[in-house]
Amino acid sequence: MPERRRLTVALVVTGRVATEIDGLRRALGAAALRRVPPHITLVAPVNVRAEALDDAVEVVRRTGQQSQPLRLALGPAATFWPDAPVVYLQIGGDLNALGALQQQLSASELWRPRRPRERPFVPHVTLDQRIEPDRIPPALEALSRFRAQVTIDRVTILEWQEADRRWLAMSDVRLERPRVIGRGGLEVELSSTAVLEPAAAAFESAEWERWGEEVYGPFATPDEPYAITARIAGEIVGTATGALRGRLVRLGSLIVAAHWRSHGVGTHLVKAVERLGVERGAEVVRLEARLGSRAEVFYRDLGYDVTTLLPAWRHDRDFIVMERRL
Repeated sequence: MPERRRLTVALVVTGRVATEIDGLRRALGAAALRRVPPHITLVAPVNVRAEALDDAVEVVRRTGQQSQPLRLALGPAATFWPDAPVVYLQIGGDLNALGALQQQLSASELWRPRRPRERPFVPHVTLDQRIEPDRIPPALEALSRFRAQVTIDRVTILEWQEADRRWLAMSDVRLERPRVIGRGGLEVELSSTAVLEPAAAAFESAEWERWGEEVYGPFATPDEPYAITARIAGEIVGTATGALRGRLVRLGSLIVAAHWRSHGVGTHLVKAVERLGVERGAEVVRLEARLGSRAEVFYRDLGYDVTTLLPAWRHDRDFIVMERRL
């Protein structure tokens, strides 16, 4: 049976409004809270053949580039009951442009489900799709005053990841015409996205590999990612991730559950990273930490030294590069 990818096309709500909506979903006890971000569905989930994936992404890219950012009003809450036990936020604002975008996408054979629904398109942000019917009236009353304004500047393709049981962004397209430079000569189209589309990601991987062979030789060892998980009584309490790069181990992220900090979990994770480095013949562990933070003190206590200052590296905060020889 040919491989298929489970995809949906949506306008994903981000930022402060997304946080507020997730608060509403949490209060309602929505089961899908951790599985999908707040969004407006444009194309219902559909299985796309792997060999048609690039064409399907191209449809979304070309369609999105013909549109423009959408200014939308969210709220108040409404329901599809008795047709379905769903509580959602109504959508207002640029509805004509939103409807046109949805129709153009749905017109493509690649994004048309085998059994298309006969219901008209009702733009909405789902809060809870399996709410108990007797809870719907009080929920609508409690959310009757919710209002929010958002500007959505991109359309996103979400893919169902069975291993994580979540919908994650696979690709996105800005709702604007791409920038074209070099008119009259070599025309170059530039499009800005949050995630590389599959074809671009495949290009990047192949070109990096080719470039690496040119620079480092055909026998250079590629980066080797690693992930270490800490558990206590079966509960995940911390993770460490990064990559091995020859004689260097990069510690990309270290996180410990809040209620297990100051119990030695972080130290165990760092030591595990160091042991991994020694086993693979590495000589140095390198990481970044915010200047003046508890993390800096933590790593200093473990023998890490500051080697480089990174001014305004993240969120206008100064960071530092720290290393420890193994």
